[in-house]
Amino acid sequence: MNNFFHLPPKEFSKTTDKLKLGIAMGATLYIPGLMSNFSSKLIKRSFENLTSVIMCLEDSISDNALTEAENNVVEQLHTLAEAISANATLQYDLPLLFIRIRSVDQLQRIASQLGNDLDLITGIVFPKCNSTNANDFFSCLDSLNQARSVTLYGLPIIESKEIIFKESRQEELQKLYKIFLNYERLILTIRVGATDFSSLFSLRRPYNRTVYELQLIGDCLTEILNTFRRYEDNFIISGPVFEYFDDKSKDILWEEVQLDLLNGFYGKTCIHPSQVDIVNAVYPVSKETFDDASMIVGNRYGNNGILSSPSKNKMNEVKPHYSWALKILAQAEIYGVLNENVTTHDFIGYIKNI
Repeated sequence: MNNFFHLPPKEFSKTTDKLKLGIAMGATLYIPGLMSNFSSKLIKRSFENLTSVIMCLEDSISDNALTEAENNVVEQLHTLAEAISANATLQYDLPLLFIRIRSVDQLQRIASQLGNDLDLITGIVFPKCNSTNANDFFSCLDSLNQARSVTLYGLPIIESKEIIFKESRQEELQKLYKIFLNYERLILTIRVGATDFSSLFSLRRPYNRTVYELQLIGDCLTEILNTFRRYEDNFIISGPVFEYFDDKSKDILWEEVQLDLLNGFYGKTCIHPSQVDIVNAVYPVSKETFDDASMIVGNRYGNNGILSSPSKNKMNEVKPHYSWALKILAQAEIYGVLNENVTTHDFIGYIKNI
């Protein structure tokens, strides 16, 4: 793999700087809370190249199986903690772990049952987060953090009708923006629920179309990005789930992940291990892009006007391109920099043929 990289990816952990850690989440795999062997799969390193996992106790679990799923998640995490006690190096091979909850009461209950093993968790995912429940979610998280040496992050999911319906969208986005600013130190990523949005219009995109071609959804995603992606803020927004995982849909997933990154999303929710490498392969930075970003940042306080790019094919304007360059350098640190004349398409081809 070193033949592909000018600068290889760097290691990270849940104690990494929050902005870089949010970018590092990459392809985040959802695991139903009822999966009875996920701890053994993690211990055996069965999920290759996986960097983050969400154990889901919300939509993937039927109401009548919720207690069973909660008990299973707690049991699996206890098992994982015991394995780490027996082999301390295991903790460095694990992906970031998250739990997707339904309510504040459920979070408090699970936290109590986990005890010190809650330290295995990097963050809590808040589904259907809106201006009515967001403060309660983050207040509970704040309380849990007061007794912990490691920060437990919050990952709100924007997916409610107040956001997708045009008549309430702007007011709701502004309310959420104010709440999220207040808790920015705790927000690792903001996630978006395109499936929930689609359901409110009885829509579902087919396997051969990207989510951006559902114009009702694409328009809403654009406004979410417009609200939370501004350079003066430190929010990372993750791309929506791609619901298909058969071979005929992989090219469309590859296209959609590139559109995600182009529009300002970092990372993507995945529902099958086969999606992980496809998503993560889009994030290594090209040598040309890295050289441009390095030039821009390096001239921030010097020759900070218009510069000819190192590749002599574009202009670099230091002032307007500076915030972009900072994000590129953070992305490059996490995902690496490809060698000259190596593309992300070459890289995904290599990964899929190992």
